Amino acid sequence: MTLFYKKTIADDMIGPFFIHELGPDITNEDWEYHIGLLVDFWMASLLDEGPYWGNPSGAHFGIAHLTRESFMRWIELFSATADEIYTPEISTRFKEEGVIFANRFMDDLGI
Repeated sequence: MTLFYKKTIADDMIGPFFIHELGPDITNEDWEYHIGLLVDFWMASLLDEGPYWGNPSGAHFGIAHLTRESFMRWIELFSATADEIYTPEISTRFKEEGVIFANRFMDDLGI
């Protein structure tokens, strides 16, 4: 997770969203909470393990200026990071789920 978020905060397009919400230092408390929440999310989504009671779409409603392009960039970075970290089989699963969730978020946000 941290490799992906290091890439996102360095990215000109989507970095400002993350920095505005969580700060520029991924070791701070807000980032640690966010990363822990997403670990739970992915464990529940991909492996049906662990608790996850969050509302991933709802968390994005308060973020101004999100666009379809920003979600497409998220998918690019997410996919590239999955390819770097995981075996092809696992990477493909993460990428497929990432696209599904990104599309759901865009639908929920009406973008």
